[in-house]
Amino acid sequence: MNYQEFLTTIRTQLSLRIETGVTLDIRSFTKNNGTHYDGLVLLHPKKNVSPAIYLMPYYHRYLEGVCLEEICEDILHTYQAHAPEENFDTSYFTDFSRASEHIVMRLVSFEKNQELLKEVPFFRYQDLAVIFYCLLHASAENQANILIHNHHLNLWKTDKETLYRLAKKNTPQLLPPQLTPMSSLLKEMQLVAETPLPEAAPPLYVLTNTYRTNGATVLLYDDILKELSDLFEKDLIILPSSIHEVLILATDENDRQNLDHYTAMVKEVNASQLQDEEILSDHAYYYCRHSHLLTMPQPVCTS
Repeated sequence: MNYQEFLTTIRTQLSLRIETGVTLDIRSFTKNNGTHYDGLVLLHPKKNVSPAIYLMPYYHRYLEGVCLEEICEDILHTYQAHAPEENFDTSYFTDFSRASEHIVMRLVSFEKNQELLKEVPFFRYQDLAVIFYCLLHASAENQANILIHNHHLNLWKTDKETLYRLAKKNTPQLLPPQLTPMSSLLKEMQLVAETPLPEAAPPLYVLTNTYRTNGATVLLYDDILKELSDLFEKDLIILPSSIHEVLILATDENDRQNLDHYTAMVKEVNASQLQDEEILSDHAYYYCRHSHLLTMPQPVCTS
């Protein structure tokens, strides 16, 4: 059974299992970095939102030998576990005086999101772009948000500078920063390296938000890098490990010359460990404690 046949079969099988009145649809979703996913949407007539359940992982399970009945049961269980208990009040989205309290920002790759950036207000930040969302809900389990498009600026009679000012205030409040030693995080996740880093290796810290979703945006929080460099009394090397977090390495100034080495590490992890939609940047960054400047490796000019 090929993938399209799988989608048709899943739609048919689930239609026989869902309760009367619930609508079932399979939609194509464009995610970060221009990636596309087919998502199953089950919408209850008394609910105005529903989680999208992406189907490609289930197709891989089918190819591995999992039966369709088990897959359908798993999809329904996932829907029930993540379906909102009540409707989200989205009426404030048309009222900028109310929506303004929920506007947050997010960091994405500039190069990998060219099509998206034609449709949304954004600002450049190094090799990245700052885009904006209206945050409806945030928890450790999931987030619900609405991407802000250019036409929303016309609706609200505002501009992207105002969005940025609001997001700079709202995002740290709604999505507070969190700094965790990598060693503590691995223990929390019950991951113990078979060959641990040597004791002489400098400690790594994970910088994200308290929900650990799209947490790399914490880099934009006012004075966050200054506070960290003052805490460690050193410059910082920043490894963008994904859109969800960055790794912080306190370092001596003379380690700036090794930035290309850290950039190579980032590229290797992006190529071998991350899904396309999770990649933030192929570059490491350097924060100077004295100049308060964040820099990245300069491109090599070739004749």
